[in-house]
Amino acid sequence: MDNQVTAFVAEARRYCALIDGENASDSSVFEVECLTLLLRLYQQILLLPNAESSAGGLFERISYEEWKAVRKRTAERIDYDLYWEVFEPFAETKPDPTCGSISDDLADIWQDLKVGLLTFDSGQLNCVKDAVWHWRFSFGSHWGYHLAGAIRALTTQRASQFY
Repeated sequence: MDNQVTAFVAEARRYCALIDGENASDSSVFEVECLTLLLRLYQQILLLPNAESSAGGLFERISYEEWKAVRKRTAERIDYDLYWEVFEPFAETKPDPTCGSISDDLADIWQDLKVGLLTFDSGQLNCVKDAVWHWRFSFGSHWGYHLAGAIRALTTQRASQFY
């Protein structure tokens, strides 16, 4: 297995373990841990090699109930959940701001990473290639946007500790 894949899997496992955890740690500690892991994931996904999938888009699914429980638990661990953003920064006309949610961002990232980890750990033929393909594809189409939003929002929340 490629070193970049190994490094990405390690960060994905750390992130999922943090989100899955039910520690009652201080919200500022949780937010800094999330921000740190999100930045590491961002770095590692950029280094992940291209891979072709043989799964044909058929991957494990996380139930809505499980996702909803993760989002609820995550929302209880942060100070502020909702934030404003511009979803399409390169629109031809001035875009309207939209409301983002850190707990939604963190839960969606968790979901996409977890699906890849389930595939990676399945032991099926081509499971590593399928997982890498899933992480790269879902980053570009989904969790990358949540990652960028969460990084921006959490950075704004934590910025006051520097002055």
